[in-house]
Amino acid sequence: MDGHTFRKVLHFFVRYQPLALVASLVLLTAPLRAASDDRQVYAGTVGAAQVVVELEGSGDNVTGRYFYRKYRLDIGLSGRWTGDRLLLEARSSGDQLNLHRAGAELAGSLTTKAGRTLPVRLSPVAAPAPLAAGLSADMADLSPYERHQLAGLSLVPGSIRQDGPRALRDWREPVSGITLFRIESGYPAPVLARINAALERQQWERVSQWFGCEGFGGQSGMDVSEARAPYLSDDFVSYAWFASWSCAGTAHPDFGTQGVTFDTRTGRELQLEDLLYFGNPPAPQPGTPAFFDYRGDIFAPRIVSLLGQLYPNELQPADGEAAEDQCDYADTSVWDFPSWYLTGQGLYLGAYFARAQRPCDEPDWSVIPWQHLTWHKGDDTVPHRSAVPTSTLHFGQREFTRDNIAGVALAFDDRNFPVLDIALRPEVAQHLEAESIRLLNTDVAITVGDKSISSARLVEPITEGRIRISGRFSLTEVQDMARQIICTMHLGAEQYDSFALSDRPVCESPAAPEAQGAIP
Repeated sequence: MDGHTFRKVLHFFVRYQPLALVASLVLLTAPLRAASDDRQVYAGTVGAAQVVVELEGSGDNVTGRYFYRKYRLDIGLSGRWTGDRLLLEARSSGDQLNLHRAGAELAGSLTTKAGRTLPVRLSPVAAPAPLAAGLSADMADLSPYERHQLAGLSLVPGSIRQDGPRALRDWREPVSGITLFRIESGYPAPVLARINAALERQQWERVSQWFGCEGFGGQSGMDVSEARAPYLSDDFVSYAWFASWSCAGTAHPDFGTQGVTFDTRTGRELQLEDLLYFGNPPAPQPGTPAFFDYRGDIFAPRIVSLLGQLYPNELQPADGEAAEDQCDYADTSVWDFPSWYLTGQGLYLGAYFARAQRPCDEPDWSVIPWQHLTWHKGDDTVPHRSAVPTSTLHFGQREFTRDNIAGVALAFDDRNFPVLDIALRPEVAQHLEAESIRLLNTDVAITVGDKSISSARLVEPITEGRIRISGRFSLTEVQDMARQIICTMHLGAEQYDSFALSDRPVCESPAAPEAQGAIP
């Protein structure tokens, strides 16, 4: 990995992964942690109270955590071995543990900050605890400690509510209060099963995160942890999970949003690149050097360019605002790893700023309208670009059918060179404009079926619903391009200027009259 890519990876973890990898404190996106080989887990008592303890390390660097079964909340531990004595201090409570080995067990005492001393007896956990009721089998990689922390918990169903033609039911874990919906109806049964299994796993992850964020005064450090903005349509299920926390051991309170989106054709959870992708397919795999290069070098600059077209005022600093207080949304670095989820208006992207400017995070206006997205319904094998039917005109990643074509005509530019104009019907012109904004200052290929018509750099948006193919072409070359479009797309006579092509038959195939429909 070269230094340029390494800096991007570091940038990703510094700016994005606090939402996902605040280990043992709050994890908004990462899977629950599997047991590490050097972690030792004990179960036992402190006085009459049942506890579970996890320890790792040796010598003068021993760390760990424990919880009382009654409360389940993590309490961080740190300490050292002194001879045959293990001395530990609880981070949030100040309690002191003085333990020694008794065979395979640990025994000793816990002295509270108030001076009360209680006996401690701990035994190694011989086998993982059973999974919590309803916990999906694909979470079998939970550590023994985490299994004990969730053991005996269950989810309580709420009442059914309607979201359009779909029925939803909230499920609540009573101790943490973590609540997330399931979908009761409105999609095919296999899709429902796959999406609901993922929602179940995500809910248990949030429950574990709530217990794992150590607070003070016997409370969780999670202030808010809840699902927001659910969006369900024929094509997608999407929601945002918002959390704010002040976990013991972190430098400062923090907050963040993580979106989750499913494809309702398959139940598959989608990545951002499935919905909006600016490169050549396939998209790079997340976590690879190519992925970090794409997000920093291509995605973020193109997002700023697109937002500049859609929201020019919002990208400008507020008048009279001090420089240090300005939210610079034109800075590409705040968009390379945004939070995202779908809404009724399109794709929401949330900018992420450095600590001093966190109030600038996640502006409410940064929605990419549906017509700018590159999602293609009906093709799950190639999510970023659907197969090109032989009767389709392809401009960038937008496809236009025969019925979308208003007319194909020859004209001449101001230098008297022949040009080819392809006019689209008004109802699809906005899609052409959106794609042209997305592709500004890039080389755009125009193809029909498997035939390449032209490729040129796009230097300004197309706002009139008309693709103009121009250059130093001869009249014959432009006529040939027109014939390729007309014959491959089987355009009717009313869709092109036959007089300009009258030097020879428009489509010379013997089968042309039948294939061309209205062409005489």
